[in-house]
Amino acid sequence: MSNLAVKYKKQQHRSQMPKQAPRPVKKAKITLLEKLLYTAFIAFLLYAAVALISNKTMLYEANTEASKLQKTIEKQKTTNNDLKAEVEQLSRYERIAKIAEKMGLKIDENNVKGVNP
Repeated sequence: MSNLAVKYKKQQHRSQMPKQAPRPVKKAKITLLEKLLYTAFIAFLLYAAVALISNKTMLYEANTEASKLQKTIEKQKTTNNDLKAEVEQLSRYERIAKIAEKMGLKIDENNVKGVNP
C-alpha cells in the first residue's frame, strides 16, 4: 500500500472509534477540620496584627506624654533658678540697708546683739 492509503486507513480507523471524554480532574477536598484550622490561623494573624499596632500606638502616646512632661520639668527648673537668682539679688545687704535708711532706720552698733553658736 502506498503511503497515502495508509494515512487514509488510519483516519478512518480514528473516526470510527468513539471519542473519549476528557477525564475530570479530581479536586482535593478540604475537610471541615482543615477549614477550621485555616480560619483560626487567619483570625489569629488578624488579632496579632491589631494587637501589635495597638501596642505600638500606646507606646508612642506614652513616649509623647513623657517628652511633654520632661519639657515642662526643664522649664520649671529654669524658672526656679531665675527666681533664686532674683531672691539673692533682692536680699543683698546693700539694698536692704538703703531701703532701711530711706525709711528712717539707723544702724546702731551698740544696740546689735551677736548670736554665739
